[in-house]
Amino acid sequence: MSKLKLGSIADEAAACRKAWAAHPKAILAWHCHHEILIEKLTEPAENRIAYILRDKPEHEQALRLHLFRPFRGPLPAQLKKATAEWHKAYAERQKADAERQKADAEWQKADAERQKADAEWQKADAERQKAYAEWHKADAEWQKAYAEWHKAGAVIAHKKQCKNCPWDGKTIFA
Repeated sequence: MSKLKLGSIADEAAACRKAWAAHPKAILAWHCHHEILIEKLTEPAENRIAYILRDKPEHEQALRLHLFRPFRGPLPAQLKKATAEWHKAYAERQKADAERQKADAEWQKADAERQKADAEWQKADAERQKAYAEWHKADAEWQKAYAEWHKAGAVIAHKKQCKNCPWDGKTIFA
């Protein structure tokens, strides 16, 4: 790999601006980002230059400015075809993203309704449990009263029907 001879940051910034000024209609850039060889500009080249000077580490600035250049000349047929396919794929991606956002909004709405319904269910369940506890308490009291009634009725019937019985309420063996 050959070593590039770089000027100062100021010299490289001036050369970069001069290259872009010579091709004001350029829409493709070499090395706009360090990991992409060529890409379509999404904003004016001057914005990228300013960004490099403001936000990139100083030791990277001269190289980035040296390599950030407009693509010149007609597009090769393969690149035109790939660009058209990219635009088509991008449009499909945008459409799919809109559908995803719509589905996400519907999901969020349904989730909010589910959470509301769940809160209502939990409230109703708490009320049901409270009512069940009250019923259980009342049932226990009824069971006790019924047992007393049954015992009292049985004792009365027993006394009438089983005279002189040794039963003391627990055993016949006293």
